[in-house]
Amino acid sequence: MALGSNDGGDLGSLFDDDVSMGTMVDDSLFAQPPIPHLPMLAAFGRYEILGRLARGGMAEVYLARDTSADGSTRHLVLKRVLPEMENDEEFKQLFLEEGQLAVRLYHPNVCHVYECGEVDGAAFLAMEWLYGPTLRALLARAGAQQGVPVAVGAWMMAQTAAALEYVHHARGTDGKPLNIVHRDVSPHNIMLSWDGVVKLLDFGIAKTTKAGATAASGKLEGKSGYMSPEQARGLSLDARSDVFALGICLYEVLTGRPLYKRDGHVQTLTAIVEEPPPSARAVNPNVPEALDAIVKGALAKDRKDRYQSAGDLEQALNQWIMASGEMVGDRRLALLLGSYFTEDDKAPLPKGSAKLTGTFSSLSESSSSGVLASFDHGSDGVPIVFDSSADEYVSFMPTFDPPVSENPLLPPPVAPSRSPWTTWALGIGLFTLAAGAGLAAAYFAFR
Repeated sequence: MALGSNDGGDLGSLFDDDVSMGTMVDDSLFAQPPIPHLPMLAAFGRYEILGRLARGGMAEVYLARDTSADGSTRHLVLKRVLPEMENDEEFKQLFLEEGQLAVRLYHPNVCHVYECGEVDGAAFLAMEWLYGPTLRALLARAGAQQGVPVAVGAWMMAQTAAALEYVHHARGTDGKPLNIVHRDVSPHNIMLSWDGVVKLLDFGIAKTTKAGATAASGKLEGKSGYMSPEQARGLSLDARSDVFALGICLYEVLTGRPLYKRDGHVQTLTAIVEEPPPSARAVNPNVPEALDAIVKGALAKDRKDRYQSAGDLEQALNQWIMASGEMVGDRRLALLLGSYFTEDDKAPLPKGSAKLTGTFSSLSESSSSGVLASFDHGSDGVPIVFDSSADEYVSFMPTFDPPVSENPLLPPPVAPSRSPWTTWALGIGLFTLAAGAGLAAAYFAFR
C-alpha cells in the first residue's frame, strides 16, 4: 500500500504533509494470519526455517520466521537456490537480478520481495508469505465441482490486470521507467489468499524492454501454454504480451478448461500462433456476450488489435462487473475458497515439510541429517504444483527426496551390524526352545 505516493492516488490527498516525504508501506505486515508457533528446524542467516513448502529444479521454498530486535515476529517465504546450483554463477546472477527487480515493486496485488542476497554463498529471496492457494489450484479443485462463478473469475482477472498495469509502468528510484514485461503470467503465478486477496508473483524471467526481451539466445522462456504469439515467434516483447497471457487465464477461469494445451510444445505454440481467438461462451453458456468479447479482445493474434495495456483490460472487466450488477470482492472470493478447500488444506505447512537440503545451520545432531520425518504439521491433502516440463496439472508428491540424507556433506546412513555373540546366543535360545517343545509333545503323546 502506498502512503503519500506521487502516482495521483487518493491516499496522498488525506495527508497535509508534503507528499514528497511519503514512503511505501507493505500492508501485509498488518495482515499476517494467526498460525501456531511452529518449532524452528534450522537457521539461515537471521531467519528461522520452519519447513519446506516446495522444491523445484532450480530452487526450493521454505516457510520462515523473522524476529526483530523488539521481539516481534513475522512469517515469510524464503526462496533459496538449490545447493547443486550454487556453483552456477550465471544462474545465481539471474536469480539475484530477479530479486533486485522485484524488491522495487510495491502494489497490493503484487507479491512483495523484502530482501535478496547471499548467506554463505547461497543466494536467496525473502518474500511476502501468501497464505493461500494458487489460481491453478482453485481451477483444479473447482473443475471437479461447480466451477468458478463468472463474475468472480472476471474480478480476479481485473485484480491481476491492475497488478500488471502497475508493473508495466513501475519506475526506479531515479524516476525512470523500468519497462518490465513479466513474460510468465499464468494461473500458477497468481496467488489467492484465504481472505480473498489476489496477488501476482514470480518475476524469475521478467525482463525490461530496454534489455531487449527477445529470444535471440535461441531459448523460449515461459510456459508454452501461456505464451503470446510474438513470444512464441521469438520476437521482441512489450506489455501487450502479458495482456495476451492474462487473456488465456481469463478464458480458463470462465470455462474451467485449458486453452492452448496440446500434445507437445510445438503443437501448443502452433495453436497459439495460428488458431483464431476462441469463444468462452461456446464452452460455457453462462458467459455473457459482452464478457466473451473482452476475452477475444485480449486474445487477438496481432498485438495491434489487442487491448493496448493491462489497464485497458482491467477497465473493461470492471465496467462489465458493474453493468452486471454483481457484488464481487475479496469477501466473496474468500467464501468461494472456503467452499472448495477444507481446513486441512489450510495447514501452514504441507505434510512431510520437515526436509532440509544443503548447508543449513542445524539445531542439533538429530536434525543435521536433513530428513526430519518426525516433524509433521501438514494435512493429509496433497498440495498441487505445476510441472513446467510437462506443461500439465499434476499433484506434488514428496518423491523428489531420496530415501537417504539429502545433505551432501554427510555420508549415507549405514544399517547397524549385529554382533556374532548376539547371533550365537539367539541361535542357542531358539534351539533350546524347540527341543523343549518337542519333548513336551512326546511326553503327552505316550502317556
